[in-house]
Amino acid sequence: MTTSTRIKIRGYHEDRFGHVNNARYLELLEEARWAHLEAQGLSIATLEANGVFPVVVRLTITYRRPASAGDELEIETKLLRSQRRRAVIGQQACFVGSEEVCVEAEITAVFLDVNTGRPVPLTHPAFRSWPELQ
Repeated sequence: MTTSTRIKIRGYHEDRFGHVNNARYLELLEEARWAHLEAQGLSIATLEANGVFPVVVRLTITYRRPASAGDELEIETKLLRSQRRRAVIGQQACFVGSEEVCVEAEITAVFLDVNTGRPVPLTHPAFRSWPELQ
């Protein structure tokens, strides 16, 4: 399942050169990943109730075109693949109104047990609502 999150770029996203700073893209992508998890039924409250929390262990990002204040980005997020204890999520941000890609990213995440700090298997009851993991 692919989710789509629309984000308008604001002045505070820009650096002194008039385009979105590379570190800000990480925040924009994270916002879209949370929206994706919530669409799977994995809200912060659900994760906390199950004693797990997500951690990014690897992130690869490719910057294609700069964005500036006033631009709107549509960020598509989907599960690319999963292994026993890790999920690989793909994201692509395009400018609204065109198919022009701004940023692409691949994120590997694990979910840790709050008590042990160790990764939990993706068969954990917390993930029952995430259909792609079933």
